[in-house]
Amino acid sequence: MESPRFGISSTGDPVIKSTGDGIAIVDPIERKRYLLATNELVEVNDITETGIPYPVDSEAEITTKTLTLPTQNSVYVYDKTGLMLVESNPEGITSLPKGEYYLDISGSVKLYAGINSSVDIHSNADRTRIDFGASTSVALGARSYHTQPAGSIRTTTDVDDVMRTVSAFSSALKTIKPERSYPTLRGHPPIIELNQELTIPSQFDPPETGISIEIPPDLRSIFVVTPLAYYLGAKVESGSVPRLVIESKCSFSLSDGEGFESTVERLLKQTVFLDCMVRAAGPSSNSLQERHELESTLQFDIKTVYNQSPVERLRSYLEVPFDAIEPYLPDWKETRLSPAEEKIPYLPFLANDLAVVKTEAIRSGGFGRSSNTKAGSNSERQSSLNESIEQRWNDGSLSSIAARTPLTAFYNDINRTVRTGPIDIEVICNDPRMSEEFVALYGTYGNREDVPFEVTTRYDLTVSELATVFERTSDFVHYIGHTEEEGFRCADGYLDAWSLETVGTDAFLLNSCRSYDQGLALLQGGSIGGIATFEDVDNVDAAQTGSTIAQLLNQGFPLYAATNIIREKSAAGESYRLLGKGSTAISQCRAGLPVRFSITQEGDQHKLRLKVYTKDEVQVGSTYQPHLNSTDAYHLIPKEIGPIPVEKSDFPKITDMSEAAILLDDEVRKGDNVTFKEIGILP
Repeated sequence: MESPRFGISSTGDPVIKSTGDGIAIVDPIERKRYLLATNELVEVNDITETGIPYPVDSEAEITTKTLTLPTQNSVYVYDKTGLMLVESNPEGITSLPKGEYYLDISGSVKLYAGINSSVDIHSNADRTRIDFGASTSVALGARSYHTQPAGSIRTTTDVDDVMRTVSAFSSALKTIKPERSYPTLRGHPPIIELNQELTIPSQFDPPETGISIEIPPDLRSIFVVTPLAYYLGAKVESGSVPRLVIESKCSFSLSDGEGFESTVERLLKQTVFLDCMVRAAGPSSNSLQERHELESTLQFDIKTVYNQSPVERLRSYLEVPFDAIEPYLPDWKETRLSPAEEKIPYLPFLANDLAVVKTEAIRSGGFGRSSNTKAGSNSERQSSLNESIEQRWNDGSLSSIAARTPLTAFYNDINRTVRTGPIDIEVICNDPRMSEEFVALYGTYGNREDVPFEVTTRYDLTVSELATVFERTSDFVHYIGHTEEEGFRCADGYLDAWSLETVGTDAFLLNSCRSYDQGLALLQGGSIGGIATFEDVDNVDAAQTGSTIAQLLNQGFPLYAATNIIREKSAAGESYRLLGKGSTAISQCRAGLPVRFSITQEGDQHKLRLKVYTKDEVQVGSTYQPHLNSTDAYHLIPKEIGPIPVEKSDFPKITDMSEAAILLDDEVRKGDNVTFKEIGILP
């Protein structure tokens, strides 16, 4: 199998086009589609300058009286200086007099509207309508949530060169103010190309913050501090002991009683979290529940700290005991790896994830088939395993999800094929005895009106035919059948995925026994992420699990969330393993974020718990608002929110969460398919 070309593909900017009685904004990289109704025929005119004071990739202009968003979105209204004036009422009318405004009306694509008119925003449980009073020229600016490295840095494996390379990563930050805690204001660091000499282009000059991190000159220390250095805008330098240095005047030990890695972990989490608290004093403030609960215990004034310099702000943060904020932290992604020269190209991806880095040997057990496997080249397979890292999504429970991720998965992601057509899904059944799952999937993938799908079903394929399915460009392959030592069992033999020269499908579910190694081969050939099995799975269990995964992916849940939910649903879910980028999603959530919830009754009171997952565009620093009568606060995500006391008037809103997943009697249900009675509530 040929290794994919490492590099950066040209990005596909969002496309703004007319749908007749509305507009569609299509993201050809993330494969997202955002539909807005105008209730009248509109013409989309491309323009080169909208005046929108925010980063946008595509610009256009329409004339309309109204814009209707497909869900109950919060609309943020800013004046021409960028100061937020108001956030729309999620249940009611928000009105502003005639004036010059910029509206953030983002959904599955980041979208701004510039107007000079009056504004009335009407919201209900189903949608949000914006009324301009009369036909108005509306400037539109769209931006993809997809983050793309701005270029590359060439470096040797010498530790001093690697330190200088990591020091340049913060050039990707779009601000060094507390707003850097918003994922959209953290750009992707440049990728690394190993070379015979160090070359850092001038475009990657880092900001001057007065902050540096001194560490012993070894790769282990570099890996551990990389995400922290990126976020702080810190220069990484060689020193005898690990420490954080602020303007050469004071220092903070990074090797206290908790140990080097744990101290760096706490400092990273503390800095990002407190930035989230302090950014509320800025022009784009919103009401964070964590701030409401914590502000009185913080040892500083939020408004004062917001206006401090980076070094002064960091000093203020260091005065806050970590124990005071730890219960309020969101879930955090962790990366485990063995520090080695071949792992150096992973560094920009670790920084982009703000991952907690643990340098420990990755266990080989539980990953892959036994040593007597016949499929694939042993050296190729072992090389892929040795050079991969382990990503973990920790949520404070025992059900943390781990994924073995080779470097190819990251490069396959940033080199995605630009496509504007329907989401392309292939469903394959290569055993007639497994037709139950095959039939069930007919009504699962593509049953949404808001997202166009093209679902192709194929049956009893030959080796050549199955190879063609994996090699052609598609969004997802759902394979049902058998995987044996020789590879995928086909009508005329076996297909070993390690023999494929290229793989075109972005993601996959291999619902067959012991398919993990074949999934690893698909990642090596071109895929981004997938789900496979490590052991034999019962046919009935596999059919039920496969149908559940399909339902969740169709609703917009990412791969790691689907894996997490099936493991909580049944013991059979423990047989399934995540590979590659677990944050990969094949569809979009109608309401924007993948949410799982449960309701419990305690006496006369009902309480709601929500588990909000991340996706590529929704990372640490993002927020979620439940839109309930009992609370209008935003919560930091990803994490479980609650328990939240809910009123009976909230129940219709809960069951209207059509894309939410509800765990009910070990069955995963969509929100709009659950009745009050089923969850123990009388309307």
